[in-house]
Amino acid sequence: MRLINIGYGNMVTAARVIAVVSADSAPARRAVQDAREDKRLIDGTAGHKASAVLVLDNGMIALSALQSETVAARLQSENEGEK
Repeated sequence: MRLINIGYGNMVTAARVIAVVSADSAPARRAVQDAREDKRLIDGTAGHKASAVLVLDNGMIALSALQSETVAARLQSENEGEK
């Protein structure tokens, strides 16, 4: 099980992440609001503005204060390390 740092000491399992999207889009904001209402939201921002939304395979949504490109690069480096 490989963990990805999503900022401020918060980690998610790399194998569970199916999408990393920018938090600025309207669909991402709706998904975050729906997840918050359904208690499926993991807020890893430590009180900062969310920049990336991570969609997990179990239906959970994780927020990160890191840019989506940064999180994606960390995921990519983890995937390359598995080979």
